[in-house]
Amino acid sequence: MNIGMKKRAVVMSLVFSFFASLVSAATIDLPDGSKLDLSQTCPVCDMKLESSELGVAAIVFEDGKVVGFDAAGDLFRYYFTHEKYHSDSAKIKNVYVTDYGTKKLIDAKQAIYVLGAKLKAAMGPEAFPFADKAAAEKFKSDHNGKKIASFSEVSLEDLTVKKKTLKMDRGHNH
Repeated sequence: MNIGMKKRAVVMSLVFSFFASLVSAATIDLPDGSKLDLSQTCPVCDMKLESSELGVAAIVFEDGKVVGFDAAGDLFRYYFTHEKYHSDSAKIKNVYVTDYGTKKLIDAKQAIYVLGAKLKAAMGPEAFPFADKAAAEKFKSDHNGKKIASFSEVSLEDLTVKKKTLKMDRGHNH
C-alpha cells in the first residue's frame, strides 16, 4: 500500500468513527448539566427515547446515573413503583419533564400537570406537564382534562387505565 492510500485509509477511518460516534451518542443536555442518552429505552414501556412524541423525562440520581423516560406518565409510573426497577427514590437528585407546550425541559417538581385529558397517548393515561399555569389551564379546557395537579398531587391512580365495571342483566324485571 503506498503512502497516499494509507493516508486515505486513515482519514476514512477517522471520518467513519466520527460519524458513528454522532449517531450512537445522541444526547440531550439536562438543566443540571447531566446528559440523557436518547438511544436508551424507557424502563417502563421499553420504547426508544428518541421516538418520544410527548417529550422525554429523566431522573438524575446522586451517583450521576440518568434514567430516561419517553413521557412524564412513565416517569411517574417508575417513581411510584421504584422498587420494581431496583432504584432508591431517596437517592434522586433531580427530576425533569418536557413542557408539553414549549418542548423545553423543566424541573418536574415545579411543573403543573394536566391529568385525565382526552388526548391519545401510546401508554394510556398521561400527565401533561407545563411550566405555566395559564398554559395548563388552556390545555385542560381544550382537551377535556379532569384536573390540574402539582408533582406531589399526581398519583399512580391518575395514570392507570380505568376498567369499566359491567352490570350484568340477570333477567329480573322489576
